[in-house]
Amino acid sequence: MRMYDIIEKKRDKKELTKEEIEFFVQGYSKGDIPDYQASALLMAIFLNKMTSEELVNLTFAMANSSKRLDLSQINREGKYIVDKHSTGGVGDKVTLIVLPIVASLGVDVCKMSGRGLGITGGTADKLESIVGYDVDIPLERAINQVKDIGVCLISQSKDIAIADKKMYALRDTTATVESIDLIASSIMSKKIASGADKILLDVTVGSGAFMKTLEDAKKLASTMVNIGKLANIETRAIITSMSEPLGRSVGNALEVKEVISFLLSDDETLFSDSLKDLREVVFMISAYMIKMAGCGDDIEENKIKIKEAITSKAAYDKFIELVKAQGGHIYNVYMDWIGMSLDMPVLKDKAKYLKEIKAQSTGTVVSIDSKKIGEALVCLGGGRNKTDDIIDPAVGFEFIKKVGDKVNEGDTILTCIYNDKEKFAQAFDYIEDAIYINKVNDEISKGLKEKPIILDII
Repeated sequence: MRMYDIIEKKRDKKELTKEEIEFFVQGYSKGDIPDYQASALLMAIFLNKMTSEELVNLTFAMANSSKRLDLSQINREGKYIVDKHSTGGVGDKVTLIVLPIVASLGVDVCKMSGRGLGITGGTADKLESIVGYDVDIPLERAINQVKDIGVCLISQSKDIAIADKKMYALRDTTATVESIDLIASSIMSKKIASGADKILLDVTVGSGAFMKTLEDAKKLASTMVNIGKLANIETRAIITSMSEPLGRSVGNALEVKEVISFLLSDDETLFSDSLKDLREVVFMISAYMIKMAGCGDDIEENKIKIKEAITSKAAYDKFIELVKAQGGHIYNVYMDWIGMSLDMPVLKDKAKYLKEIKAQSTGTVVSIDSKKIGEALVCLGGGRNKTDDIIDPAVGFEFIKKVGDKVNEGDTILTCIYNDKEKFAQAFDYIEDAIYINKVNDEISKGLKEKPIILDII
Protein backbone atom coordinates (compact mmCIF):
# COMPACT_ATOMS: atom_id res chain seq x y z
CA MET A 1 0.00 0.00 0.00
CA ARG A 2 1.35 3.42 -0.99
CA MET A 3 0.45 6.82 0.41
CA TYR A 4 0.57 8.23 -3.14
CA ASP A 5 -2.30 5.95 -4.20
CA ILE A 6 -4.40 6.91 -1.16
CA ILE A 7 -3.97 10.64 -1.89
CA GLU A 8 -4.83 10.08 -5.57
CA LYS A 9 -7.95 8.09 -4.65
CA LYS A 10 -9.32 10.78 -2.33
CA ARG A 11 -8.38 13.51 -4.79
CA ASP A 12 -10.61 11.76 -7.33
CA LYS A 13 -13.53 11.68 -4.84
CA LYS A 14 -13.40 7.93 -4.22
CA GLU A 15 -14.12 6.30 -0.86
CA LEU A 16 -11.13 5.15 1.19
CA THR A 17 -11.20 1.71 2.78
CA LYS A 18 -10.76 1.04 6.49
CA GLU A 19 -7.32 -0.43 5.75
CA GLU A 20 -6.20 2.61 3.77
CA ILE A 21 -7.30 5.00 6.51
CA GLU A 22 -5.55 2.91 9.19
CA PHE A 23 -2.40 2.77 7.03
CA PHE A 24 -2.36 6.58 6.87
CA VAL A 25 -3.12 7.20 10.56
CA GLN A 26 -0.65 4.62 11.87
CA GLY A 27 2.06 5.67 9.42
CA TYR A 28 1.71 9.35 10.21
CA SER A 29 1.63 8.70 13.97
CA LYS A 30 4.90 6.76 13.76
CA GLY A 31 6.58 9.36 11.51
CA ASP A 32 6.74 7.04 8.48
CA ILE A 33 4.55 9.35 6.38
CA PRO A 34 5.94 12.89 5.83
CA ASP A 35 3.99 16.07 6.51
CA TYR A 36 3.73 16.97 2.82
CA GLN A 37 1.85 13.75 1.99
CA ALA A 38 -0.37 14.02 5.07
CA SER A 39 -1.13 17.65 4.11
CA ALA A 40 -2.13 16.57 0.61
CA LEU A 41 -4.57 13.97 1.94
CA LEU A 42 -6.05 16.37 4.51
CA MET A 43 -6.64 18.95 1.77
CA ALA A 44 -8.31 16.29 -0.41
CA ILE A 45 -10.58 15.42 2.54
CA PHE A 46 -11.25 19.13 3.14
CA LEU A 47 -12.33 19.64 -0.47
CA ASN A 48 -14.14 16.35 -1.18
CA LYS A 49 -15.50 15.46 2.28
CA MET A 50 -15.87 11.95 3.74
CA THR A 51 -18.62 9.36 3.77
CA SER A 52 -20.13 8.23 7.10
CA GLU A 53 -18.13 5.01 6.97
CA GLU A 54 -14.89 6.85 6.25
CA LEU A 55 -15.57 9.17 9.18
CA VAL A 56 -16.09 6.31 11.62
CA ASN A 57 -12.98 4.51 10.35
CA LEU A 58 -10.89 7.70 10.64
CA THR A 59 -12.24 8.44 14.13
CA PHE A 60 -11.46 4.95 15.44
CA ALA A 61 -8.06 4.84 13.74
CA MET A 62 -7.13 8.08 15.56
CA ALA A 63 -8.64 6.88 18.84
CA ASN A 64 -6.58 3.67 18.55
CA SER A 65 -3.36 5.43 17.50
CA SER A 66 -2.18 5.17 21.11
CA LYS A 67 -3.53 3.74 24.35
CA ARG A 68 -7.19 4.17 25.29
CA LEU A 69 -8.26 4.95 28.81
CA ASP A 70 -9.92 2.03 30.60
CA LEU A 71 -12.63 3.29 32.96
CA SER A 72 -14.11 -0.13 33.72
CA GLN A 73 -12.80 0.15 37.30
CA ILE A 74 -15.27 2.93 38.06
CA ASN A 75 -18.27 1.45 36.28
CA ARG A 76 -21.19 0.78 38.61
CA GLU A 77 -24.04 -1.58 37.80
CA GLY A 78 -26.87 0.22 36.02
CA LYS A 79 -24.79 3.41 35.65
CA TYR A 80 -22.80 4.78 32.72
CA ILE A 81 -19.71 6.97 32.41
CA VAL A 82 -20.60 10.14 30.48
CA ASP A 83 -17.97 12.44 28.99
CA LYS A 84 -18.83 16.08 28.29
CA HIS A 85 -17.13 18.13 25.60
CA SER A 86 -17.54 21.77 24.59
CA THR A 87 -16.36 23.18 21.28
CA GLY A 88 -15.34 26.23 23.32
CA GLY A 89 -16.05 29.90 23.54
CA VAL A 90 -15.54 33.15 25.42
CA GLY A 91 -16.52 32.96 29.08
CA ASP A 92 -17.22 29.22 28.90
CA LYS A 93 -16.81 28.05 32.51
CA VAL A 94 -19.62 25.48 32.21
CA THR A 95 -17.50 22.38 32.93
CA LEU A 96 -16.35 23.82 36.27
CA ILE A 97 -19.96 24.24 37.36
CA VAL A 98 -21.53 21.14 35.82
CA LEU A 99 -19.06 18.55 37.13
CA PRO A 100 -19.52 19.32 40.85
CA ILE A 101 -23.30 19.41 40.36
CA VAL A 102 -23.61 16.03 38.65
CA ALA A 103 -20.97 14.42 40.90
CA SER A 104 -22.94 15.54 43.95
CA LEU A 105 -25.96 13.77 42.42
CA GLY A 106 -24.21 10.43 41.95
CA VAL A 107 -22.76 10.76 38.44
CA ASP A 108 -19.14 9.55 38.25
CA VAL A 109 -17.03 11.79 36.01
CA CYS A 110 -13.45 11.35 34.81
CA LYS A 111 -12.91 14.45 32.67
CA MET A 112 -9.97 15.57 30.56
CA SER A 113 -10.03 19.20 29.46
CA GLY A 114 -7.77 21.19 27.20
CA ARG A 115 -5.98 24.50 27.37
CA GLY A 116 -7.10 27.61 25.56
CA LEU A 117 -5.68 28.77 22.25
CA GLY A 118 -6.66 32.06 20.66
CA ILE A 119 -9.94 33.51 21.90
CA THR A 120 -11.37 30.29 23.35
CA GLY A 121 -10.57 29.77 27.02
CA GLY A 122 -9.35 26.41 28.29
CA THR A 123 -10.71 24.68 31.39
CA ALA A 124 -7.22 23.50 32.35
CA ASP A 125 -6.02 27.14 32.39
CA LYS A 126 -8.92 28.18 34.61
CA LEU A 127 -8.08 25.37 37.05
CA GLU A 128 -4.45 26.47 37.15
CA SER A 129 -5.55 29.90 38.36
CA ILE A 130 -6.16 28.05 41.67
CA VAL A 131 -2.89 27.95 43.65
CA GLY A 132 -1.58 24.39 43.81
CA TYR A 133 -4.22 22.72 41.61
CA ASP A 134 -2.52 19.93 39.65
CA VAL A 135 -4.14 19.25 36.27
CA ASP A 136 -1.44 16.71 35.38
CA ILE A 137 -2.01 13.98 37.96
CA PRO A 138 -1.33 10.45 36.60
CA LEU A 139 -4.29 8.64 35.05
CA GLU A 140 -4.20 5.89 37.67
CA ARG A 141 -4.47 8.45 40.46
CA ALA A 142 -7.28 10.22 38.57
CA ILE A 143 -9.29 6.98 38.36
CA ASN A 144 -8.75 6.28 42.05
CA GLN A 145 -9.91 9.81 42.80
CA VAL A 146 -13.17 9.15 40.92
CA LYS A 147 -13.63 6.02 43.04
CA ASP A 148 -13.11 8.11 46.20
CA ILE A 149 -15.05 11.33 45.48
CA GLY A 150 -16.83 10.69 42.17
CA VAL A 151 -14.97 13.25 40.07
CA CYS A 152 -11.61 14.27 38.63
CA LEU A 153 -10.78 17.11 36.27
CA ILE A 154 -7.40 16.92 34.57
CA SER A 155 -5.69 18.11 31.42
CA GLN A 156 -5.67 16.02 28.27
CA SER A 157 -3.20 13.16 28.53
CA LYS A 158 -0.28 13.28 26.11
CA ASP A 159 -0.69 9.52 25.70
CA ILE A 160 -4.28 9.69 24.35
CA ALA A 161 -5.10 10.03 20.61
CA ILE A 162 -1.56 10.89 19.50
CA ALA A 163 -2.53 10.90 15.80
CA ASP A 164 -5.10 13.63 16.42
CA LYS A 165 -2.52 15.87 18.11
CA LYS A 166 -0.14 15.55 15.15
CA MET A 167 -2.88 16.00 12.58
CA TYR A 168 -4.38 19.04 14.33
CA ALA A 169 -0.99 20.78 14.42
CA LEU A 170 -0.62 20.11 10.69
CA ARG A 171 -4.17 21.29 9.89
CA ASP A 172 -3.46 24.51 11.79
CA THR A 173 -0.68 25.36 9.32
CA THR A 174 -2.29 24.09 6.08
CA ALA A 175 -5.68 25.87 6.07
CA THR A 176 -7.66 22.68 6.73
CA VAL A 177 -8.91 23.41 10.27
CA GLU A 178 -12.43 24.41 9.15
CA SER A 179 -13.41 21.01 7.73
CA ILE A 180 -16.49 19.78 9.63
CA ASP A 181 -15.48 16.15 8.92
CA LEU A 182 -11.99 16.69 10.35
CA ILE A 183 -13.29 18.66 13.36
CA ALA A 184 -15.85 15.94 14.11
CA SER A 185 -13.37 13.07 13.86
CA SER A 186 -10.82 15.00 15.94
CA ILE A 187 -13.27 15.63 18.80
CA MET A 188 -14.85 12.17 18.71
CA SER A 189 -11.51 10.33 18.56
CA LYS A 190 -10.42 12.02 21.80
CA LYS A 191 -13.74 11.29 23.48
CA ILE A 192 -13.73 7.62 22.43
CA ALA A 193 -10.09 7.24 23.52
CA SER A 194 -11.05 8.72 26.90
CA GLY A 195 -13.05 5.60 27.70
CA ALA A 196 -16.56 6.97 28.32
CA ASP A 197 -19.71 4.92 27.69
CA LYS A 198 -21.64 7.94 26.41
CA ILE A 199 -20.77 11.40 25.09
CA LEU A 200 -22.56 14.74 25.59
CA LEU A 201 -21.46 17.58 23.34
CA ASP A 202 -21.93 21.32 23.88
CA VAL A 203 -21.63 22.77 20.36
CA THR A 204 -21.31 26.53 20.63
CA VAL A 205 -22.26 28.95 17.85
CA GLY A 206 -21.71 32.67 17.37
CA SER A 207 -18.90 35.20 17.09
CA GLY A 208 -17.12 33.77 20.14
CA ALA A 209 -17.29 30.16 18.91
CA PHE A 210 -15.60 28.16 16.19
CA MET A 211 -18.92 27.65 14.36
CA LYS A 212 -20.21 31.07 13.30
CA THR A 213 -23.61 30.05 11.91
CA LEU A 214 -26.38 27.86 13.30
CA GLU A 215 -26.39 25.87 10.06
CA ASP A 216 -22.71 24.95 10.46
CA ALA A 217 -23.18 24.17 14.16
CA LYS A 218 -26.04 21.80 13.32
CA LYS A 219 -23.92 20.12 10.63
CA LEU A 220 -21.06 19.60 13.08
CA ALA A 221 -23.38 18.37 15.83
CA SER A 222 -25.19 15.96 13.50
CA THR A 223 -21.90 14.64 12.13
CA MET A 224 -20.55 13.89 15.61
CA VAL A 225 -23.82 12.34 16.80
CA ASN A 226 -23.86 10.17 13.68
CA ILE A 227 -20.26 9.03 14.32
CA GLY A 228 -21.29 8.07 17.85
CA LYS A 229 -24.33 6.18 16.59
CA LEU A 230 -22.31 4.24 14.01
CA ALA A 231 -19.75 3.47 16.72
CA ASN A 232 -22.50 2.22 19.10
CA ILE A 233 -21.77 5.03 21.58
CA GLU A 234 -24.79 7.07 22.63
CA THR A 235 -24.00 10.66 21.72
CA ARG A 236 -26.08 13.81 22.13
CA ALA A 237 -25.35 17.39 21.16
CA ILE A 238 -26.76 20.56 22.70
CA ILE A 239 -26.25 23.65 20.55
CA THR A 240 -25.74 26.80 22.63
CA SER A 241 -25.34 30.46 21.74
CA MET A 242 -21.98 32.19 22.04
CA SER A 243 -23.02 35.46 20.37
CA GLU A 244 -22.07 37.34 23.55
CA PRO A 245 -19.68 36.17 26.31
CA LEU A 246 -21.27 33.51 28.51
CA GLY A 247 -21.99 34.66 32.05
CA ARG A 248 -20.62 37.80 33.66
CA SER A 249 -16.86 37.29 33.53
CA VAL A 250 -14.08 36.50 31.06
CA GLY A 251 -10.59 35.58 32.28
CA ASN A 252 -9.25 32.62 34.21
CA ALA A 253 -9.31 33.61 37.90
CA LEU A 254 -12.37 35.82 37.34
CA GLU A 255 -14.28 32.89 35.84
CA VAL A 256 -13.37 30.67 38.81
CA LYS A 257 -14.79 33.41 41.07
CA GLU A 258 -17.97 33.32 39.00
CA VAL A 259 -18.11 29.53 39.37
CA ILE A 260 -17.86 29.90 43.15
CA SER A 261 -20.56 32.58 43.19
CA PHE A 262 -22.88 30.47 41.00
CA LEU A 263 -22.46 27.37 43.18
CA LEU A 264 -23.24 29.47 46.28
CA SER A 265 -26.46 30.93 44.83
CA ASP A 266 -29.67 30.94 46.83
CA ASP A 267 -33.06 30.43 45.13
CA GLU A 268 -33.61 34.09 44.35
CA THR A 269 -30.11 34.67 42.94
CA LEU A 270 -30.06 31.43 40.94
CA PHE A 271 -33.20 32.37 39.02
CA SER A 272 -32.38 36.05 38.59
CA ASP A 273 -32.04 37.63 35.13
CA SER A 274 -28.33 38.17 35.73
CA LEU A 275 -27.65 34.41 35.68
CA LYS A 276 -30.08 33.53 32.87
CA ASP A 277 -27.66 32.55 30.08
CA LEU A 278 -25.23 30.62 32.26
CA ARG A 279 -28.04 28.98 34.27
CA GLU A 280 -29.82 27.71 31.15
CA VAL A 281 -26.68 26.10 29.72
CA VAL A 282 -25.63 24.59 33.06
CA PHE A 283 -29.08 23.19 33.83
CA MET A 284 -29.61 21.65 30.39
CA ILE A 285 -26.16 20.03 30.17
CA SER A 286 -26.31 18.78 33.76
CA ALA A 287 -29.83 17.38 33.27
CA TYR A 288 -28.78 15.42 30.18
CA MET A 289 -25.60 14.14 31.84
CA ILE A 290 -27.71 12.82 34.75
CA LYS A 291 -30.12 11.16 32.29
CA MET A 292 -27.39 9.60 30.14
CA ALA A 293 -25.57 8.32 33.25
CA GLY A 294 -28.68 6.41 34.32
CA CYS A 295 -29.33 8.60 37.36
CA GLY A 296 -32.67 10.14 36.31
CA ASP A 297 -34.74 9.74 33.14
CA ASP A 298 -36.88 12.89 33.39
CA ILE A 299 -35.09 16.09 32.30
CA GLU A 300 -37.41 18.42 34.23
CA GLU A 301 -37.09 16.35 37.42
CA ASN A 302 -33.34 16.37 36.95
CA LYS A 303 -33.42 20.18 36.83
CA ILE A 304 -35.18 20.19 40.22
CA LYS A 305 -32.39 17.99 41.60
CA ILE A 306 -29.81 20.37 40.12
CA LYS A 307 -31.43 23.37 41.80
CA GLU A 308 -31.41 21.55 45.14
CA ALA A 309 -27.77 20.51 44.71
CA ILE A 310 -26.84 24.16 44.26
CA THR A 311 -29.04 25.81 46.91
CA SER A 312 -28.16 23.15 49.52
CA LYS A 313 -24.43 23.86 48.88
CA ALA A 314 -23.90 20.14 48.06
CA ALA A 315 -22.47 21.04 44.63
CA TYR A 316 -20.17 23.67 46.15
CA ASP A 317 -18.93 21.16 48.74
CA LYS A 318 -18.14 18.76 45.89
CA PHE A 319 -16.25 21.52 44.06
CA ILE A 320 -14.09 22.15 47.14
CA GLU A 321 -13.57 18.39 47.54
CA LEU A 322 -12.31 18.26 43.94
CA VAL A 323 -9.97 21.23 44.45
CA LYS A 324 -8.51 19.69 47.63
CA ALA A 325 -8.08 16.26 46.02
CA GLN A 326 -5.90 17.75 43.27
CA GLY A 327 -3.72 19.85 45.55
CA GLY A 328 -5.54 23.18 45.35
CA HIS A 329 -4.88 25.54 48.27
CA ILE A 330 -7.87 26.41 50.45
CA TYR A 331 -8.54 29.09 53.06
CA ASN A 332 -11.51 29.48 55.38
CA VAL A 333 -13.51 32.70 55.27
CA TYR A 334 -16.65 33.95 57.01
CA MET A 335 -19.27 35.02 54.44
CA ASP A 336 -21.52 37.76 55.86
CA TRP A 337 -24.09 37.42 53.08
CA ILE A 338 -24.80 33.76 53.84
CA GLY A 339 -23.93 33.87 57.54
CA MET A 340 -21.43 31.02 57.63
CA SER A 341 -17.75 30.11 57.25
CA LEU A 342 -16.73 28.40 54.00
CA ASP A 343 -13.63 26.88 52.46
CA MET A 344 -12.49 28.91 49.46
CA PRO A 345 -9.83 28.21 46.81
CA VAL A 346 -6.77 30.46 46.88
CA LEU A 347 -6.62 32.21 43.49
CA LYS A 348 -3.82 33.74 41.44
CA ASP A 349 -5.83 36.94 41.12
CA LYS A 350 -3.39 39.73 41.96
CA ALA A 351 -3.84 42.63 39.55
CA LYS A 352 -2.47 46.18 39.58
CA TYR A 353 -5.15 48.06 37.68
CA LEU A 354 -8.92 48.25 37.23
CA LYS A 355 -10.55 50.34 34.51
CA GLU A 356 -14.28 50.96 34.13
CA ILE A 357 -15.45 51.02 30.51
CA LYS A 358 -18.33 53.49 30.21
CA ALA A 359 -21.25 53.79 27.80
CA GLN A 360 -20.57 56.50 25.24
CA SER A 361 -24.28 57.09 24.60
CA THR A 362 -27.74 56.42 26.04
CA GLY A 363 -29.71 53.48 24.70
CA THR A 364 -29.76 49.67 24.82
CA VAL A 365 -26.79 47.30 24.61
CA VAL A 366 -27.66 45.70 21.26
CA SER A 367 -24.64 43.43 21.02
CA ILE A 368 -21.38 42.48 22.71
CA ASP A 369 -19.08 40.77 20.21
CA SER A 370 -17.61 37.69 21.91
CA LYS A 371 -14.80 37.37 19.39
CA LYS A 372 -13.55 40.91 20.03
CA ILE A 373 -13.77 40.42 23.82
CA GLY A 374 -11.77 37.22 23.42
CA GLU A 375 -9.19 39.07 21.33
CA ALA A 376 -9.01 41.80 23.98
CA LEU A 377 -8.33 39.14 26.63
CA VAL A 378 -5.47 37.75 24.54
CA CYS A 379 -4.04 41.30 24.29
CA LEU A 380 -4.13 41.58 28.10
CA GLY A 381 -2.20 38.31 28.42
CA GLY A 382 -5.19 36.19 29.49
CA GLY A 383 -5.13 34.00 26.37
CA ARG A 384 -2.63 32.47 23.96
CA ASN A 385 -1.60 33.16 20.39
CA LYS A 386 0.86 30.22 20.50
CA THR A 387 0.69 27.03 22.55
CA ASP A 388 3.77 27.99 24.59
CA ASP A 389 2.54 31.49 25.54
CA ILE A 390 2.38 32.06 29.32
CA ILE A 391 -1.02 33.18 30.62
CA ASP A 392 -1.67 35.88 33.21
CA PRO A 393 -4.50 34.27 35.24
CA ALA A 394 -5.56 37.50 36.97
CA VAL A 395 -6.58 39.60 33.97
CA GLY A 396 -9.98 39.83 32.35
CA PHE A 397 -13.39 41.46 32.31
CA GLU A 398 -16.44 41.62 34.55
CA PHE A 399 -19.66 42.65 32.81
CA ILE A 400 -22.01 45.01 34.61
CA LYS A 401 -24.34 45.21 31.59
CA LYS A 402 -25.32 42.54 29.08
CA VAL A 403 -27.17 42.49 25.76
CA GLY A 404 -30.68 43.94 26.15
CA ASP A 405 -29.82 46.10 29.16
CA LYS A 406 -30.64 49.81 29.01
CA VAL A 407 -27.83 52.25 29.76
CA ASN A 408 -27.31 55.96 30.19
CA GLU A 409 -24.26 57.76 28.88
CA GLY A 410 -21.50 57.32 31.47
CA ASP A 411 -22.87 54.05 32.93
CA THR A 412 -20.26 51.32 33.46
CA ILE A 413 -20.63 48.50 30.92
CA LEU A 414 -17.74 46.40 32.16
CA THR A 415 -14.64 46.57 34.30
CA CYS A 416 -11.26 45.58 32.94
CA ILE A 417 -8.71 44.02 35.34
CA TYR A 418 -5.13 44.13 34.05
CA ASN A 419 -1.43 44.25 34.96
CA ASP A 420 0.21 46.03 32.03
CA LYS A 421 -0.80 49.47 30.75
CA GLU A 422 0.63 48.89 27.27
CA LYS A 423 -1.32 45.65 26.92
CA PHE A 424 -4.48 47.43 28.04
CA ALA A 425 -3.94 50.05 25.33
CA GLN A 426 -3.82 47.24 22.74
CA ALA A 427 -6.93 45.63 24.21
CA PHE A 428 -8.95 48.84 24.41
CA ASP A 429 -9.60 49.09 20.66
CA TYR A 430 -11.11 45.60 20.68
CA ILE A 431 -13.25 46.41 23.74
CA GLU A 432 -14.61 49.60 22.14
CA ASP A 433 -15.43 47.79 18.90
CA ALA A 434 -17.11 44.91 20.78
CA ILE A 435 -19.92 46.94 22.37
CA TYR A 436 -22.75 48.35 20.27
CA ILE A 437 -25.34 50.63 21.90
CA ASN A 438 -28.36 51.99 20.05
CA LYS A 439 -31.75 53.49 20.84
CA VAL A 440 -34.43 50.83 20.39
CA ASN A 441 -37.94 50.45 21.75
CA ASP A 442 -38.88 48.42 24.83
CA GLU A 443 -40.14 45.47 22.78
CA ILE A 444 -36.82 45.09 20.99
CA SER A 445 -34.88 45.45 24.27
CA LYS A 446 -37.01 42.71 25.81
CA GLY A 447 -36.50 40.51 22.74
CA LEU A 448 -32.73 40.93 22.99
CA LYS A 449 -32.75 39.92 26.67
CA GLU A 450 -34.97 36.91 25.99
CA LYS A 451 -33.06 35.53 23.00
CA PRO A 452 -32.71 31.77 23.48
CA ILE A 453 -29.39 30.37 24.65
CA ILE A 454 -30.28 26.71 23.96
CA LEU A 455 -30.70 26.65 20.19
CA ASP A 456 -31.21 22.94 19.47
CA ILE A 457 -30.73 19.42 20.84
CA ILE A 458 -29.60 16.68 18.48
